[in-house]
Amino acid sequence: MRYPTTYPAAAADQHATDLAGRPCPRLTGPLELARRLAELDEQYIRAQFVELDKLGASRDGGTQAVRKLMADGRLPQPAYRLVDGTDMVAGDFFAPLDAAGGAEALPEWFRSRYLSAARRLGLSDSPAEADGQWTEYHSGGYGVCLKQATPEAIAEKALYVTTIERLLLSPQPDDASWAEQLRTAVDSLAAIERPGAALDPPRWGGPMSPQWYGAYLRAYFPQVFTSPIGVAS
Repeated sequence: MRYPTTYPAAAADQHATDLAGRPCPRLTGPLELARRLAELDEQYIRAQFVELDKLGASRDGGTQAVRKLMADGRLPQPAYRLVDGTDMVAGDFFAPLDAAGGAEALPEWFRSRYLSAARRLGLSDSPAEADGQWTEYHSGGYGVCLKQATPEAIAEKALYVTTIERLLLSPQPDDASWAEQLRTAVDSLAAIERPGAALDPPRWGGPMSPQWYGAYLRAYFPQVFTSPIGVAS
């Protein structure tokens, strides 16, 4: 079984060697590894997200009004906070709010759109499920993992994750149909998700979706992701 030796690879010192003189990036010293991870983390966040205060400055009431809506539980929380205390959000953070027509209408707009997408995709469309997804959206978590944190994308993610987990209950990597389903679900999930920040796993307490449903599965079932669809290995 082949796993990445260090994730992400750029966090490791590629010049590190073991006692036999062979390249061994995993032996990067802990402080150097931490420094590299922190650098990669902030670079990623600044490249993928924008400062809340700058984005909110042009809104009615300015940043203060935006922060009040977030504090009152009427807008999602920030995706990230940098070491200097800067709160970061997606560039389209206010798109759902504008589409809904305001903070008062946002919860019902979200639930309605999610339930419509869930029905279309064959997922549970219970009010309790919609409430649970609203809670997750409101926490800011979907702003971290999805390229666009829309109700439709949230439903799509649920479908792909459910499909992957169902397939993994009975792995059949040499079966062409099973392999095609897994590859399609993994690739579809990757298409709607952000790659993730270097320090996301310790932030969230475990492997993130791009690792668990992406890098790890691709390493565990290499034949599924290297063989042409429809051709068994």
